Amino acid sequence: MKNETARFHLFIVNPISFSRQADMDALIARIKDYFAGGTSDASEEQYSVHISRFPRDAIRTIRQYARQRQSTVRVYAVGGDGILFDCLNGIAGLENTELAIVPYGRSNDFVRAFGEDFSRFRDIAAQAAAPVVPTDIIDCGNNYALNTCTIGMEAYTVHKATELNTRYKHIWDKLPWGLGRFMYSFMFWLGGVLFVTSHSSTGQQYAVSLDGEDFSGGYTTINIANGPCYGGDKCAAICAAPDDGLLDVLLFKSASRLQIIRMGTRYIYGNYREFPDYIIYKRAKVITVRSEKPMVLQLDGEIFFDTNIKIRIIPAAVRIAAANHAEYERRALLDE
Repeated sequence: MKNETARFHLFIVNPISFSRQADMDALIARIKDYFAGGTSDASEEQYSVHISRFPRDAIRTIRQYARQRQSTVRVYAVGGDGILFDCLNGIAGLENTELAIVPYGRSNDFVRAFGEDFSRFRDIAAQAAAPVVPTDIIDCGNNYALNTCTIGMEAYTVHKATELNTRYKHIWDKLPWGLGRFMYSFMFWLGGVLFVTSHSSTGQQYAVSLDGEDFSGGYTTINIANGPCYGGDKCAAICAAPDDGLLDVLLFKSASRLQIIRMGTRYIYGNYREFPDYIIYKRAKVITVRSEKPMVLQLDGEIFFDTNIKIRIIPAAVRIAAANHAEYERRALLDE
């Protein structure tokens, strides 16, 4: 007889994160083998695999499973940051859920908060048995995010890079892994250059409040981070940690196009201290941003447009499986 209190494992798979159908099939076979293996860890627990068909498709599936069961449902986001966004928004507010990250594809930014070794998170046995770590999330309107919210240049960069990488994915997938990853990251750099050279909004005016303190002004970009990494290999909010109850905020002031390019190539790798006259680094729990012109807003890779947003941190809102007892890394300390 099955233990009714045993954890249920729900795998949400994004097929576009796999360059070959055979790779996805092999992963699903490993999942089936693990739970059919009769091991002491898996024999009392059930599982299901759901192939995501379109953005946000996973949300209804997750909520159906979670509401039908009294036991804990561990939801596995199999793919990149896009499917992780969907799974987070599926479990948000449901107390009997946990989230596991199984990184595939080229966009796996949040999981880098645990370090650069992805192999332990692809180990199904390690993930199924992993303890959980309480993790903060970003609340932005009707959406939740784990990693970043950017406004202005960086949001446009993600928007453009996603467009370019989608257009040329069939080419990147044929390249050696290292070269394909380089081209994926290069598109983010190219998107930034295109913004700086073609946009008139590099100095857009924003009404900004950080925990009630006014920071209004002209900014090239506003970066609000829960995790430190984004854009493949970028790490602007180098001091951010997803379990400290705070959001790290970088305000990149208006500058000439040449200055933006010169500083931006350093800023995106955590070198904000080199430009104290142009980059403000603060921490806050509640951030509001308003603008008369529509803002380009990026939330964990998803693009939105708005003129008035309120962002807040929700401490320890989700429980994330920490394969092999992984811990969030502190890459740097903030001198405030």
